Amino acid sequence: MQFIVLDLEWNQALSGKPYKRDDLTLAGEIIQIGAVKLDDSLRIVDSLRICVAPKYYKKMHWSVKKLTGISTQSLADGLTFPDAFEQLSAFCGEEYAFLTWGPDDLPMLRSNLRLHKIQYTEPIPWYDMQKIYAKVVHGEKRQYSLADALAHFAISDTYPAHDALNDALNTAMLCPHIQLEESVANYDNLFASYEAEGADVGEVIHYSTYDAMVQDNKFPEFTCPQCEKLLPFGKWVRRSPRKRLSLAKCNCGCEYILKLRWMEDESTGVHAVRSLVAATESQIAADTRAVKNRRRSRKNSAKTKNTTA
Repeated sequence: MQFIVLDLEWNQALSGKPYKRDDLTLAGEIIQIGAVKLDDSLRIVDSLRICVAPKYYKKMHWSVKKLTGISTQSLADGLTFPDAFEQLSAFCGEEYAFLTWGPDDLPMLRSNLRLHKIQYTEPIPWYDMQKIYAKVVHGEKRQYSLADALAHFAISDTYPAHDALNDALNTAMLCPHIQLEESVANYDNLFASYEAEGADVGEVIHYSTYDAMVQDNKFPEFTCPQCEKLLPFGKWVRRSPRKRLSLAKCNCGCEYILKLRWMEDESTGVHAVRSLVAATESQIAADTRAVKNRRRSRKNSAKTKNTTA
């Protein structure tokens, strides 16, 4: 089996309202594909970069453009997604498994395949190197950034981030350092604890600055633990200055509360946490009360200031 390191970049709806069709909510439309092929010794032997012309989200979202440097004009000459996937499939060959940094790329790929009604074989073999790195190297369940992992192994000859091929190349450089083949062979057992129903699947991400966190369009995206599809979420509610909540109902029927929170430290940057919990009635009620209490407290404070002014 051949390992293919895969990375994707995708655009978002400018309006904030994603395209919907039947049971599909398009959280993002793929605009760039990067893939790196490894040999049996985990050395890079081939690479592929594909620019994809979007069909639905044709104008670049400002945050995606700022993060990736990709402009609306530069996508005009890209391939259609069906042609791009055909090229990717030819590059991968017959027996392969994808390696990605993080849990979002494969659900996004599946979503775009369904969008274009492209038939493909399920399940697509896939392993999350971010999980492997955290477990094997640090013995914990955290979401380390790719930059953190490269720095840990003192890999300095890297490519500029937020380009699909560059990110795939940077990810590929880690493969010889993390007991990859052993981890893949024991993948299901290694991460059995991640799949506990109803568990809080919180993940920690480290950013250098608050602006870097805000500009990361993948930070507020979650996948359903049951079906691995991207979760369509509602409006984010401000629970406190550094906490946000949203309710998500997956097409498979599962409901979750999505939580974002962060802490800033002058010396170490921003520590951001994404967590997802089952949306039980008691959990929803508790979070709703907390939000209402905070709003009531702000109103009372405002009244007090007006009275004393």
